[in-house]
Amino acid sequence: MKQIAVILYEGYCLCEITVALEMLRMADIPVTYYGVEKKAYRSEEGIVLQCEHTLDELDVDGYDGILLSGFMEENPTILKNELLKEKLRIFDQQKKVIGAISIAPLLLYNAGILKDRPFMCATNKQDLVEEGYALSCLQNMIDWDACCAEEDLKFIRHEHIITSVIYGFREWAMEIGRMLDIPVYPKSFGL
Repeated sequence: MKQIAVILYEGYCLCEITVALEMLRMADIPVTYYGVEKKAYRSEEGIVLQCEHTLDELDVDGYDGILLSGFMEENPTILKNELLKEKLRIFDQQKKVIGAISIAPLLLYNAGILKDRPFMCATNKQDLVEEGYALSCLQNMIDWDACCAEEDLKFIRHEHIITSVIYGFREWAMEIGRMLDIPVYPKSFGL
């Protein structure tokens, strides 16, 4: 049976992953919520979700994929969490579905997963350079301004990794469903 892990952190964006979560529910795919701590996390919308397990309990072998939503906080500690980086690298090595939306592709980037892979991210390269990222390492990134200029581009799928920004959250979710080989219902979500 297929299963998906979702990582929660302070300020996560629930809106960006709701279509994916509903589609998984429609396909009876269990979703388990993980966080750095086993506690309730408040979304940027103000909705509180209870984390069921801690990251150290996440056994990648038990999952077919992982979903990461964006977040509003400036420099959240989740970006530097070594255990999350390690778990993401294992998902990547095992070629499991990895879905990251909005600013969450930075979690993959910081784990070293997006090297030489194209990806979308809801921030501008110059802002990342100001935070210490090397511009030369961001060549494969389609940043926020470029995403807005290419409004037909809703997501980028490269092998088992899919990235998007907020305006493509429905299409991103549908593609995750296709990657998991489950039924998708675009008309249910206005597509």
